[in-house]
Parts: sequence; structure tokens; C-alpha cells
Amino acid sequence: MPPKAQITAEQILNAAYELVRNEGVEHLTARALAKKLNCSTQPIYLSFQDMNGLKSALTEKALSVLQSYMQKNTAENQSPLLSKMLGYVQFANEERQLYRLIFSSGNLKLDKTQAIIAENDELGLNLLVYAHGIIMMKSFGTLTIEWEQLKKMIVKAYKHFLSPLKSE
Repeated sequence: MPPKAQITAEQILNAAYELVRNEGVEHLTARALAKKLNCSTQPIYLSFQDMNGLKSALTEKALSVLQSYMQKNTAENQSPLLSKMLGYVQFANEERQLYRLIFSSGNLKLDKTQAIIAENDELGLNLLVYAHGIIMMKSFGTLTIEWEQLKKMIVKAYKHFLSPLKSE
């Protein structure tokens, strides 16, 4: 009988990513993942010390996706801060489960978020707090507007937050 195919850490991580992306982090268990991979739980625990280790690797992968959203959103006619913030909100809007994973992991702290948007000033903080309000309202279904309208709101808020800073 030929040996069984090995399941790699990358395959496990990719399967976990899809499971969380489609169903949410609360559905990520070793058994659910093993079922998705059509194997026992043993390869999971051989590749990752425990489920927290897997969640940590998964969070890093989600953060990488977040960063790509922020990079692809850059436009020549707007500030880098605004472009990155639009990407940040778009990620949270389109990849809600991944955003929840990052946010619930405790890995999305204010200082880390400010580092992501590369701004450590009043404008960046104001825009960040505004964006998180939008994200939370969208997450809980209390804000039901489409992406184009959200985008206009963020641009308007950016201009509003910028204007007092220019006059100082």
C-alpha cells in the first residue's frame, strides 16, 4: 500500500483561511479543519503546536491581505493616508470574517493600526476612529449603505479633518 500523501502546514493554513473567510473564526476547530482537509487532526497538531498557533499564523495571513488592499487602493490624485484608509475600510467591508479574525485576535491595536496607515498624527487618528465607526456599524448591520457611498463619506471626513489642521 502506498504511503498517504502528507498534508503540509501551508495546506492547513490555506484550508483554515478559507474556512474562516467563509464561515467565521468561531467555526475554526481542529475537527472542522480536519474534515475540510479529509484527514485526522494529527497533521494539524504536527504542523502547529495548538489552535492558537494556527490562529496566529492565520491572523498574519489576513494582515497581509489587509495590507494588499491598502496598497492597491492608492491613487495618484489623493493622499497616501486617504488611499490606505479607503483600502482599510474596503477590506473590512468585503472581508468581514477576516477583519473580525484580526480584530478579535488582539493583534489589531491602535499603535499597530497607526503603523499600518503610516500616520502618527491627529489627522490619521481622527480618520482611523471615523473609519472604525463605519466598520463597526457595517459589521452589526446598522449601516447598510454601499461601498461607493462609504467611499464618499470617508473622503468627505478626510477633507473635514484636514481643514482645521491647514489653518493652524
